[in-house]
Amino acid sequence: MFLAVTAEEKGLLGSRYYARHPTVPAAAIVADVNVDMPLPLFPLKSVIAQGLEESDLGDDLRAVATPLGLLTLGDPEPLRNAFTRSDQYSFIREGIPSISLRVGFDAGSPEQEIVKRFRAERYHAPSDDLMQPVDRQSAADFNRLYLRLVEAVSNRPTRPSWNANSFFRRFRKLAT
Repeated sequence: MFLAVTAEEKGLLGSRYYARHPTVPAAAIVADVNVDMPLPLFPLKSVIAQGLEESDLGDDLRAVATPLGLLTLGDPEPLRNAFTRSDQYSFIREGIPSISLRVGFDAGSPEQEIVKRFRAERYHAPSDDLMQPVDRQSAADFNRLYLRLVEAVSNRPTRPSWNANSFFRRFRKLAT
């Protein structure tokens, strides 16, 4: 299932409502692979995965990224707490293993400066429009990665699960 939600900035209203009142049996939702501002502003050489080390979804991501020649990175800006401030958090709170992806960059890199400039000059500003300086090849490559990850997760013989040392494991629902 692909889901588009709204009102993230108003308190994750759309995702929170859906996570609590899904249109499919809640037990049928095995994972959330979120994309929030993938920012394909430069060539895709790596992918950032918020929640990379929290569940075995990180293993799935590495398995599909590596053959594409992509590095898999954890969040280079952990102090922004983005993993708990975006729509995946609504699903995490319902016990659903989640990961959030974006075009990667290393801390202190020129690419991080491009992202910082985007946030400062365009994000939620009048210039945040359809004329963004998007690297179309990066966007296509990111979409290819996303598709492969979703296929890998959907074809798994087991449900994704929280890692034993994950703080978020406490939200998991035990099978009844």
